Parts: sequence; C-alpha cells; structure tokens
Amino acid sequence: MSNEREIGDADLTDITGGDEARARALRKTLQKLARSSEAGAPLQEMAREVLSGRIGLREAMRINAYAEALGERVAEGRRAYEALPPEELERQQEEARRYLDAQREEIEDERRGPASGPPGGPSRHDGGGRRL
Repeated sequence: MSNEREIGDADLTDITGGDEARARALRKTLQKLARSSEAGAPLQEMAREVLSGRIGLREAMRINAYAEALGERVAEGRRAYEALPPEELERQQEEARRYLDAQREEIEDERRGPASGPPGGPSRHDGGGRRL
C-alpha cells in the first residue's frame, strides 16, 4: 500500500458513530491487520481493500471470506475476554480508555497545528522576560 491512497479517520466515523478517536483507532487497527501475517490472508486483504478505499467496511462484511475470518477472530477475542479475571479486565479497560484519550489528544494536537514555541507548548514569556 506504499504508493496507494489511504483513507483517513473521517472515512470511518460513520462506523464509529461519529467518534473521531474510535475512527482513528479503527484505522490504526486496519493498518496493523494489513501488515500482520498473523492476521491471515483474508483479514489482511480486507484491511488493505478498506484502507485503499476500494471497499467500505460495511460492504466488506458482506463478503463471506472476510465475514468468516473476522467472525472467527471476534469469537476468539470474546472467549479470551470472558476468561479474564476481574482485575485484568479492569486493567485492560483502563488501558483502552487511556488509548482512546491519547487518540483524542493526538487529534487535538493536529488541529492546533505546529507549536509556535519550545517543545512542550508555547512560552508564556517573551525574550525580555516580560509576561505576554
């Protein structure tokens, strides 16, 4: 997919109910699937097709090979999720919340554009030591 056009977060917000952070997380997950040999050929192909914009995610789910492969992965994940002890479940849920918060912050940082000051944000002082 190196020279191909790739969809952006906005192309997935219909799937995520308008949640930009979840759309970004979904796009990043699709990118990982597209690169992962562990995902298996059908999921890799589906991810590449969706990321290229040749097919929408909803449309992809109507293709038997993709739906079956994804269904198997979801079932595996569900079994693993249900087997988690409560403390681990809570830890993973908190980790997921932090991840989505980080995606939201990343989106906000992009909207703000490049910082006009030193790393860590704009300075509150000018060169003469006077507060702006």
